[in-house]
Amino acid sequence: MMEAGLFPGLAAQLCSWYRSDEMGKPIMWMFGWQNCAGIFGSLIAYGISHMNGLAGLSAWRWVYLLEGLATVLLGVVVWFVLPDYPKSPRSNAWLSPREQEYLEARLSENAPRTDEHTFSKDEVIASLKDPRTYGFMFSQLLLNLGGYGLNWWLPTITTNLGFAGLPRNQLLNIPPAAAAVISIIIVGLILDRAYLTRPAFLQPILAGVVLCFILIFTITNKVGIYIACIFGNMFYSVYFIPFWPCKFIPHSPLLREQPSSHLTGRSSTLAGTTGTAFTLAFQSSVGQVGGVVGPQLFQERWAYNGYKTSFAICAAAVVASWLCNLWTWWLTRNIEWDVLRVRRLRIEAERVGQVLSGDDVKYFEERHFYGGLQKDEEAVVGK
Repeated sequence: MMEAGLFPGLAAQLCSWYRSDEMGKPIMWMFGWQNCAGIFGSLIAYGISHMNGLAGLSAWRWVYLLEGLATVLLGVVVWFVLPDYPKSPRSNAWLSPREQEYLEARLSENAPRTDEHTFSKDEVIASLKDPRTYGFMFSQLLLNLGGYGLNWWLPTITTNLGFAGLPRNQLLNIPPAAAAVISIIIVGLILDRAYLTRPAFLQPILAGVVLCFILIFTITNKVGIYIACIFGNMFYSVYFIPFWPCKFIPHSPLLREQPSSHLTGRSSTLAGTTGTAFTLAFQSSVGQVGGVVGPQLFQERWAYNGYKTSFAICAAAVVASWLCNLWTWWLTRNIEWDVLRVRRLRIEAERVGQVLSGDDVKYFEERHFYGGLQKDEEAVVGK
């Protein structure tokens, strides 16, 4: 329960420091380090397994004590060190006033600012009314249903394959985590180059997730099943690198006549401090329901066939998530194309040693590049 607010809090804070079109790289590092825990955690768990009975405590209790103590100590450090906003008092120690001004000035027009501390119920209502909030939410929920099922039961699955018993089966969890870390970094770097819009980037990743789940419940070769588990975990982990930057864009502004307002007029899915914090928390809370349901699909009655029935249900859920992603792709088509366009302009400016300042993504007066399935001929790139 206490951990649940960590990711929404981190994501909301990143919006105060990074532009939407460059959010892929910090998300990449955040998820990359998170998956590193799967590597080191498995090694630590294997080592701690030899402490079973020490001081009268079982090995799993030692895991909670040692890893929990490290987390608590780090939390104390973060409390005193982590800056809130570019212009917050903690930022004065490492940023000059001019640097602080620059960091906020370069942010997208929808980004939370240092002076936005007033709660706005209008931003909450606007988020609840926006269909894109629910598109992202259900795509996350359905994908988590399959992904969490695989993650939580991976040690049991690998043990049932017969390659290794307890505690050595912990080591079999390292290749899936390592593959996830490597692929997250690769995808993050590719995403940063703006070759495709982010929703388009998600489609082959989802195809990979579906294919791996289908292989797991259709093939019988144990090595093949283990390889499918590695790639399934990899594609599931990679999915969130384009997904969360897609979410860091606002929709359905409440007051279009005041696009420059940084207070209650900036009401949209991720606009302003309240809108950003509420939407991320609301979506994550519902999306994590998939983490509740997914592991329950792996019941003892389906263990006889290697949980193939469970994986078939997971595959169906991922297909449904895919459909939700196609829906959000359509709903965000214009802003996503504008983000891609500006990102490419900024990359070109950086290549020649300049800073792009004459053009930016329009969130509140949204440009229209696609009136339908075909690109709008009247849209002028760079306008």
